[in-house]
Amino acid sequence: MAEAEGKKEPKAKKKKKRPVKKWKRVVLSLCKWLAIPVSCLLAVSIGMVIGYVYLGKRPLDEVYEVETWRHIYDLVFSQT
Repeated sequence: MAEAEGKKEPKAKKKKKRPVKKWKRVVLSLCKWLAIPVSCLLAVSIGMVIGYVYLGKRPLDEVYEVETWRHIYDLVFSQT
């Protein structure tokens, strides 16, 4: 018992964490905040292409024209 008390086990070496530089924190924070809106815009764009081109059998160049979506809005929200 006395021998066990005399022997000391070496302490585990703790790894020092290097502090993250300020610009890296800013970039990571900006990426986190922009990831959701960018992915939502990407999903809407892909959905418009799939719905308008593949399901609607229309040309791809008409997908992003304002007149196309104004016409669809008028059809959906017409009073008759």
